[in-house]
Amino acid sequence: MSTLLAADLTYTWSQALADLGQIAPIATLTGFFLFAIVVDLVLPKSRRGGAVAIVAVTGFAYSLGTAVYRWLYAQGGYAYHQFATGDNFALFFEILFASLGILTVALSHSYLRRRGLLESEFHILIMSAVIGMMVLGSATSLVTVFLGLELLSIALYIVCGYARTESRSQEAAAKYLLVGGFASAFVLYGMALIYGGAGTTVIPEIAKRLGSAATGNPLILLGIVLMGVGFAFKVSAAPFHMWTPDVYQGAPLPVTAFMSVGTKAAAFAMIVRVFAGGLPHLAPEWQALLAFVAATSMIVGNLMAIAQSSLKRLLAYSGVAQAGYILIGVIAGGQNGLSAVLYYLFVYMFMNFGAFAVITLLAGPEGDRDHISDLEGLGRRNPVMGILMTVFMFSLAGFPPSVGFFGKLFLFTAGVGAGYTWLVVLAVLMSVVSVFYYVRVLVPVWSTSTRTDRIPASISSRSVVWLSGLASVALGVYPTTLLIAGQLGANPISSP
Repeated sequence: MSTLLAADLTYTWSQALADLGQIAPIATLTGFFLFAIVVDLVLPKSRRGGAVAIVAVTGFAYSLGTAVYRWLYAQGGYAYHQFATGDNFALFFEILFASLGILTVALSHSYLRRRGLLESEFHILIMSAVIGMMVLGSATSLVTVFLGLELLSIALYIVCGYARTESRSQEAAAKYLLVGGFASAFVLYGMALIYGGAGTTVIPEIAKRLGSAATGNPLILLGIVLMGVGFAFKVSAAPFHMWTPDVYQGAPLPVTAFMSVGTKAAAFAMIVRVFAGGLPHLAPEWQALLAFVAATSMIVGNLMAIAQSSLKRLLAYSGVAQAGYILIGVIAGGQNGLSAVLYYLFVYMFMNFGAFAVITLLAGPEGDRDHISDLEGLGRRNPVMGILMTVFMFSLAGFPPSVGFFGKLFLFTAGVGAGYTWLVVLAVLMSVVSVFYYVRVLVPVWSTSTRTDRIPASISSRSVVWLSGLASVALGVYPTTLLIAGQLGANPISSP
């Protein structure tokens, strides 16, 4: 009897360790997150900010290293009764989110001090949001998806209103809370209907139980529509995008930079897991829904960006259009489509975050300076920043041989291969339109302004801009390196 009990305990502990290994990057970051809270509690107020920033960067670095190690040497598999996984798809997003966390902490450290905002709590909230993003990337159950979504969303609701003395920041937080609550309700209700039709919340099991016969099930179809609406809210896709420019403009600049990349990437990980992984037999239904959202996003995002004078709002509408481009890869599906999505999300982190990082350097104690006119003479005042801003704008516009060009090339090629030529033609036309407002941003940068005032920037902030610029150039010169990684990550084990 004792021998059997010992064997049972041995199996339990070995299984527990194996499960923990599959989510090792998340577990590692969670440990540092809890340690950061303790550090914030025990240290004097004057030393908290810097100490918590160091803990946060260390935690992100350890999580990044763990993800890279598992990518190279470990075998991905299910964990916790198929509620999570450590496959290459999850690891790819964990590498992306950990890298984004490091960039955000490095950029916000000096910004928060210039603005007189509390620093330690900010970094803790960013760590919480990144953990939620990682959970979304590794989730293989609708329950885990919703837990990750709410963990991410609640942290973002708070940081959007982090400038507590500014009414615009409080308005952004309130608007994001209300709209985000509606979006979460849509997602949850849609998941409930899918659970009712399939009898399980485990995504691989849903794919097995819902065959081609489910195409006529109104319960499942309504669930797809409701989840699609909620996902479109989260990814800032039109016509469910109206919160995006207002929230981006009101939130502190590092928060806007973080959200513009992280929230979008996490939402796309969620879409791929649920739709491509759990509902492959109903692909025509959700592809039609996403095709409509993609077309609307590209048209609305690009046309609305033309009229903006605020850089935050311009990049917000740009993000709406970019969501439409990425959706082409999701709709195309297969290894080509999903690898193009992963490639574009990774390079989008550098070119979009880098653009926001340059704007962050202009912020002063009185607030953010996000008007296009605030860039006047940037190329003369700081030539390196002017050149890098040019690189970021050209990349977002898709000028060859930038990373944005190759990203769109891979997405559009996958779209044509899947038979969505009309959507790709629309995307190309809208990309031409986008050139106007991206180049318009560069006009004041290289204007013959007489301004000679310097732009103060900490070493960490400058490093973020330089690293983003170098990555934008290097990944454009050698695009196949990252594309191969995207192809390896484009086969989530939750897919049939």
